[in-house]
Amino acid sequence: MAKQDGYTVVDLFCGAGGMSEGFKMSGYEILLGIEADHHAAETYIKNNPDAELIVNDIRNVSSRDIKTRLKDRKVDVVIGGPPCQGFSMANTRRRSDDPRNELYLEFVRIVKILKPKFFVMENVRGFLNVKVNNKAITKVISDLLKNYEVDGRVLVSSDYGVPQIRRRAFIIGRLGGGKPPFPKPTHFKSNNTKANELQKEWKTVKSILLPKSRVKKSLFYSERLIKGFRSRERKNKKNGIGFKWQFLDPQKPSYTLPARYYKDGANALVKYSNNSIRRLDVLECAKIQSFPNDYIFTGSKVQIYKQIGNAVPPLMANAIANNLKDEIKTK
Repeated sequence: MAKQDGYTVVDLFCGAGGMSEGFKMSGYEILLGIEADHHAAETYIKNNPDAELIVNDIRNVSSRDIKTRLKDRKVDVVIGGPPCQGFSMANTRRRSDDPRNELYLEFVRIVKILKPKFFVMENVRGFLNVKVNNKAITKVISDLLKNYEVDGRVLVSSDYGVPQIRRRAFIIGRLGGGKPPFPKPTHFKSNNTKANELQKEWKTVKSILLPKSRVKKSLFYSERLIKGFRSRERKNKKNGIGFKWQFLDPQKPSYTLPARYYKDGANALVKYSNNSIRRLDVLECAKIQSFPNDYIFTGSKVQIYKQIGNAVPPLMANAIANNLKDEIKTK
């Protein structure tokens, strides 16, 4: 999309480009992305050919590297989602000393270099509960970025037109003080009595799911796998631990699609009968994440499932991007 409003963005830990896509939808120009994973980086540059891209561990990217690529362009917003495995509740082997826990400091480092009007950091919802030396993570970031007013909230993707119930933490910082702006929901759950006339109902997966006749046989669970999951479900229920397989209701948004979806798809399955169960195709996953139909993904099927699962839903990022526009104008 061509530049419309002249607002500029740098995307850190950009992955396949979900956040960048959301900001592009709102007319922002993506100046630079930084990504360590070569497969995700290839997808990113396919969809952002006019942006600069640094394919490297962000810890190895210097101030000079960034400024050289930007050619003195002013940056309005820095966005990005530092890898979240160290904070994720889904990671049963998480450790307080996991080195990935400190990558948010690299985000902070680059904000200090670029001094954008706003920054938007995305992470798993548990990130907001993290404490460093008994200080909340938002307070830690605020202390490090003294010129920014910082606030964090958990937002739900289905509230912004994404056909998926995905809860993510967003920390927004505003240069020069003033309350950081968070978007109001544009969509509502059908039984929400507080919804207003400007909102629409949550989007469902009904129009996304392929007809059974068009689904590849390789996506269907084998009889052996179905038996194995039933056994696992009984054991987990008895012990009160672990995840269970989840079946999509066509009249509702999807469950969260994780990066591990490629392994067995258990987080969001299509069930036709007790003996006819399948995982989602990559294109169905991309649509559930709200990527546009013409978005180009590169790499193997496993790599693409990972890229989609790791992404911020573009429509979710778009709601934030739209909300920042008027605020940027006043800066």
